[in-house]
Amino acid sequence: MHVLCEKDLARQLETVATPVLRRYEKTGKLENGIYYETYFQPASRGTVVISHGFTEASIKYHEFIYYLLTAGYSCAVLDHRGHGHSPRPGRHPNVVHISRFEEYVEDLHRFMEAVVLPQAPKPLLLYGHSMGGCVAAQYLEDHPEVFARAVLNAPMLGLQTGGIPGWAGVLLCRLKILLGQGDQRVFFHKDFDPEPVFEEDCATSRARFDHYQALRRGDPDLQTSAASYSWTKEALQAGKKALRRADRVTVPVLLFQAETDTLVDPEAQAEFIQRIPNGRLVRVPGSKHEIYRSEDPILETYWDQLLAFLAG
Repeated sequence: MHVLCEKDLARQLETVATPVLRRYEKTGKLENGIYYETYFQPASRGTVVISHGFTEASIKYHEFIYYLLTAGYSCAVLDHRGHGHSPRPGRHPNVVHISRFEEYVEDLHRFMEAVVLPQAPKPLLLYGHSMGGCVAAQYLEDHPEVFARAVLNAPMLGLQTGGIPGWAGVLLCRLKILLGQGDQRVFFHKDFDPEPVFEEDCATSRARFDHYQALRRGDPDLQTSAASYSWTKEALQAGKKALRRADRVTVPVLLFQAETDTLVDPEAQAEFIQRIPNGRLVRVPGSKHEIYRSEDPILETYWDQLLAFLAG
């Protein structure tokens, strides 16, 4: 896979990738308002369904989708509730809030039943990043018959909590929920910053970082930046649930682990792969949490491995 060159990324995204995306792109909303995009092309090798991460949106994956299309795959992606162009459950538009983590899984299943299963070229393949990787893991456990194989990219199967015990975090969040503050921003998260520091970001590609930050500054729907107390409680518990039920995953799974990841727990990822019947873990040297937004040399190797796995 020859990825778009970082030195000329903005121009190539506009002149090379965007025309391909527009050729196949269709957008819509489910009955509950969940926004989605599909890119179904004829004579496809299959369809990759994308489950994005915390505070992300489908537009962040347009370069990723372009690579899938050029490799012969169709694609489908939804904005998880509280993200992108989907409805905000809480009172604060920049705070990601949810009452139950399973709502993400239920929304994905609605998307599958209403749009993907009736229309998408088969086989169906699942890609989940971070929070979306935990959603994907739970979906594979609940619906083992839907997908032929799955890729989990730095999945959120456990959070790095800075030495604070997970039980203590859950207890604090439950107290806030009892006090009617469940949809409030957790104290250690911040409001949207239009000029974040690249070195503190989860990507290693400066060009890819700059491109998405420019999109975020121009669209309030992309400015989610913090978790609610309820979301935090649910996230702390969601990974444990996925680990408990890991033996329900019957399809082949490739798990990409970032070499330097300050957000999710690598030990939980390794435990998950050990518990499923057909799993493989690949640690990506030189990468941070958002492996799919790495520098060109890392990204090319990443895509070679990803496409080889999708092809079976």
